[in-house]
Amino acid sequence: MLDIKLVRERPDYVRQRLATRGAGDELKIDELLSLDEQRRKLLAEAEGLKAERNKVSKEIGALMGQKKLEEADGKKKQTREIGDKITVLDRDVTEIERTRDELLLSLPNLPHSSVPLGKSAADNPVIRVFGEPKKFDFASRSHVALCEKLHLVDFERGAKLSGSGFLLYTNWGAKLERALIQFMLDLHTNENGYTEVSPPYIISRNCMVGVAQFPKFIDQAYAVQEGLDSRTMGKLYLVPTAEAPVAGSKCDRPCR
Repeated sequence: MLDIKLVRERPDYVRQRLATRGAGDELKIDELLSLDEQRRKLLAEAEGLKAERNKVSKEIGALMGQKKLEEADGKKKQTREIGDKITVLDRDVTEIERTRDELLLSLPNLPHSSVPLGKSAADNPVIRVFGEPKKFDFASRSHVALCEKLHLVDFERGAKLSGSGFLLYTNWGAKLERALIQFMLDLHTNENGYTEVSPPYIISRNCMVGVAQFPKFIDQAYAVQEGLDSRTMGKLYLVPTAEAPVAGSKCDRPCR
């Protein structure tokens, strides 16, 4: 999430960098700054009232000591009225903070100044070329055609089981996937000093927010419901990548 202090101090810079993405996110900055200004104004007002309430409370103590009970009762009424105003202000601040933070979460990271501008992959410059593209004396096939021919993946049955985009690895395809997983785990744990972990396949919404998956990709996530209890829908989600639970496991506080 972008630092609100950066947005507050360098709004034009943030707008400029967001504009390079071509997604229109720079248009949200004015609303974000307006919400931030409202929050700061209400906080200052609430702090002023709290200071006034403390002052009046001391006056009540002095009046009680002087046996001026009627005046003390008037001051007590005043502190209650101030307290009611503070309650309303605190509630408004909380609501504005929630709206502001949701807006902040929707903003992407700022592209580095070295990132080339462009509207499609065709605009990407070639930085370096290694080797020469291999030429074949026969018509090459796509990975889909090869997987089907060699019976490595059953696309049709995978779609029947879970829908479009899901794969059913078969025979050597299943063995190859398992071998690649084992190879990479052994490589990184034995040679690169990593610790192997096996995280849960379901994580909380806060974990997804913490790794910036939400709210941007919430429409692409699989929410989990506990049994028939519809109230639990949206509290837990299927893991999209290992990044989410592994990063969450490093937090001192529970994600939930």
